[in-house]
Amino acid sequence: MRCSYCLTEDFNLLMNVPDARLRLTTDRRADWHEILDAYHRHVDSPIMRLSGGEFFWLKGSTEFVAECSARYEVVQVITNGVFLTPPRLRTLAGLGNVQLCLSLDGHTLQLNSHRLPPKQHRLFDVIMGHLDDAVELGIPIEIQSVLTDANVTAQADFAQFLLERYGSGVMLYFFPVRGETRASHAPPLGDHFATLVERYDELEPVLPPRAFVEHIGNQLKTGVRTLRCYATATMVQLFGQGDVSCCPYAWLKPMGNIKEQPELISEQFGKHQHYEMFMQSRPRFPFCKSCTGPIDVVNLYLFGIITESEIARCAPYAGPRALARLRELKATFEPAYASA
Repeated sequence: MRCSYCLTEDFNLLMNVPDARLRLTTDRRADWHEILDAYHRHVDSPIMRLSGGEFFWLKGSTEFVAECSARYEVVQVITNGVFLTPPRLRTLAGLGNVQLCLSLDGHTLQLNSHRLPPKQHRLFDVIMGHLDDAVELGIPIEIQSVLTDANVTAQADFAQFLLERYGSGVMLYFFPVRGETRASHAPPLGDHFATLVERYDELEPVLPPRAFVEHIGNQLKTGVRTLRCYATATMVQLFGQGDVSCCPYAWLKPMGNIKEQPELISEQFGKHQHYEMFMQSRPRFPFCKSCTGPIDVVNLYLFGIITESEIARCAPYAGPRALARLRELKATFEPAYASA
């Protein structure tokens, strides 16, 4: 898409990912399954989230989702929506446990001005049509809106549009623009979510738990995250060539490669220095201080700020395996949460 606020290009330089031509012409499912097999020798994860860049741009992507759907309670694919063709959507809907996380900054082209540069404007109607098709097929959809100076004050209108158009089946998440692009794309500090919070009861069917909305609103007012983050205690980030990161958002130098070190997860999970760096009582890294996102519904649940019934409204966590795992995590780490 060449979104003006995207960090992927910078991070890709660190991760030695294959070049674009290889991604388009080479089916790498065997490599990906090899990585997953190594991972699952030690870990039983109920949820898989797939991202790219654009995952559906890759050769064999739809087939890979279908193969993984038998292994997980939920497979969620983060997508820009461009490649959600009717045949692909029908295949995904037929699997029964596949969800989509659509990157979309609003319901008008103007609100997506940082996401869709002028050369991509024609794609807006394509994406909106694909969203219509996906909802009609009953695929659960999260929408991720990056909050910038172009759209931050219109999120209540966006939520109202989703409610009126779809009624249910979609949930609108938000996160402030992150990293160095904040300097050029972030809105000025302010109470930008006042209207959204005021209208929460009306718009609740398409919004995540109230505490999450208030958390985002607070960060927009102060510019700094203060909520402790235990994302690294609840997941592992795997890259297509085997690299492993403890955080799915801030991609530091990998902890190692699971192909080269088959015991990496069991030996390093929770013990590598990256965990100590990320799981401070308050965020320490400059990137962490500007970072928040849908994972914070998990943080808020673990801290007892939102209830199990509230997080069960969030489609990826609604299944019995996911809820059981969340209870287990909360019980295991509750002493640490209490002291924090």
